[in-house]
Amino acid sequence: MASKKLPVCMETEESLQNNNIFINKVVSKNFIIDIVSKIQNLLGMNLVSYEKMIEKAKKQIWEELKERKVKLKWYRYEISELTNGAMVIVLYGESQ
Repeated sequence: MASKKLPVCMETEESLQNNNIFINKVVSKNFIIDIVSKIQNLLGMNLVSYEKMIEKAKKQIWEELKERKVKLKWYRYEISELTNGAMVIVLYGESQ
């Protein structure tokens, strides 16, 4: 069974210009989870560790928005792979 270690989350970069907001969150997995994900991918299974990593980053973004009392009219997520096992999750939108 895979290690229960949580992915590493880097600092968030936030920009608020006019009413536009951009928040970047960089996350990465550990070596053990990466091996498990490769096996799951070969077997055609859901990559649960990636799903958890993305959900954790999205949750942290929303916690920051609540903390800063920012309400959004609309928003979008963009998820990109930086390196093997590391991703950036970007939330962008317009604040009220």
